[in-house]
Amino acid sequence: MASVSSLSLVILAITALIYIVRRVLASKGNGRPLPPGPKGVPIVGNVNDLPKPGELEYKHWLKLKDEYGPISSITVMGNTFIIISDPQIALDLMRDRSNVYSSRPGMTFSNMIGWNNATALVPYTSTWKTHRKNVTKVASTNTSISMFNIVQETEAAHFLLNLLDTPNDLLEHVRTEAGSVILKITYGYTTKREKDPLVLLANATMEDFKEATVPGRWAVDVIPFLKYLPDWFPGTEFKQVARMMQEHLREATDKPYHFVKQQMRSKTAKTSFMSQSIEEFGTDPRMESIHKWSALALYLGGSDTSVSAIITFFLAMLLFPDVQKKAQEELDRVIGSDRLPVSADISRLPYIEAIMKETHRWHPILPMGIPHSSTEEDVYRGYRIPKGALLLPNIWWFTHDPTVYPDPMTFNPDRHITTPTHKAEPDPRTFTFGFGKRICPGRYVADNAIFMTIAQTLSCFNIKKPVIDGKVVEPEVRYLPGAITEPVPFKVDVAPRSKKHEELVRKSEEKYPWEESDAEELKTVKWE
Repeated sequence: MASVSSLSLVILAITALIYIVRRVLASKGNGRPLPPGPKGVPIVGNVNDLPKPGELEYKHWLKLKDEYGPISSITVMGNTFIIISDPQIALDLMRDRSNVYSSRPGMTFSNMIGWNNATALVPYTSTWKTHRKNVTKVASTNTSISMFNIVQETEAAHFLLNLLDTPNDLLEHVRTEAGSVILKITYGYTTKREKDPLVLLANATMEDFKEATVPGRWAVDVIPFLKYLPDWFPGTEFKQVARMMQEHLREATDKPYHFVKQQMRSKTAKTSFMSQSIEEFGTDPRMESIHKWSALALYLGGSDTSVSAIITFFLAMLLFPDVQKKAQEELDRVIGSDRLPVSADISRLPYIEAIMKETHRWHPILPMGIPHSSTEEDVYRGYRIPKGALLLPNIWWFTHDPTVYPDPMTFNPDRHITTPTHKAEPDPRTFTFGFGKRICPGRYVADNAIFMTIAQTLSCFNIKKPVIDGKVVEPEVRYLPGAITEPVPFKVDVAPRSKKHEELVRKSEEKYPWEESDAEELKTVKWE
């Protein structure tokens, strides 16, 4: 056995050497220079210049801007990373040259899990175009948008009720609201009020996504041949992690899909993205796969991203109480205290809309976006961008450049409003929802969900720093690393603004009653 193992290691070493040499030779290109960057070491290149575990990726890559300028690069094992620290360069390449820069890199670790099938990560192919058509056709009809608005208003009201009953469980309520909205819209599924199994599954899957898709996070992404090592080999623990994540992902895609099919057979299905997709496009094997993964795109675009934005909003309200006061003055003047704000009020609430924009700017949900990949060799500003290069736009910097957004660390919604003495600063959503053909198709749905939660919460509640044992508890302003980031947990005091506001929230249950959950029926679904 020892000799067989030794032979296997020799074969792997030779394979690895051939792979590295081929990648390095391929990276030499046509003589034009790559964008500037730190000098690497022979063979492995800039492997030491990748973010370290636990490091915020956008802060790490920002160091290259200061030393090498608005576009820089590193090369790791022949793989080129193009770091973009200028919004115009990002738009020039990923929007204006979208035919070249609309693909996704093949990240080995996430592919092992199955994320390469998800709409957000599918390469720029005919399959992706069918995914996109599927999402856009169903998600952008007037009927769909009207239905989505009703769902979001309902779940925002339920969020207020949960907040009223157990204010200390803010994060759980935010996750429940976001999950309830997206599962109702996507599958017509009604969640339980607490600890719904499909919400928990969606949350676990999204945590996996955040871990799996950070460029350079996994050694196997840098050295793909590692996936062929036997499980007993030191350093292959990633294979066990990938299998666990694969099970989460398979259940998250297949189980709710078969729930909808089961309901459609029994004539009890509610109108949803999935039911409309099945009716519109059928269920042959190819379309069945596209239905499942297109639905997951709405998970990505609407669940964890909304959670991150809403939690960021609550943190901002703790730190900038004058913003909350000004918002409540607008709500009292325009809406009053006899009803809750609804989607149709957005044009009448410019300051609330500005808070939504500032939430996107103050801390973007995807600070480094989702990497794009080039499908052919290109030249930009005299620099060579190789075929297959990863493009990493530093969206956090785009929204914090002090020459564009003065005093960028201050949460200031007024920066988004034009007055006689001030021109509105650029809309951060130009960058935060992606670029070109890869722009988020559910961005309007996501924005409406964030607007509804902000408007209804500030209409009825005060958000304050808690006082414990006579001392004000200051929140820690720190974000967790990952593709999608959110603040570290913090304590918050949320209470009704008055008895009348509390009664308004209680009364909302009459207009937005709790429906019977589908969790029990979900147990009967055969999906494996």
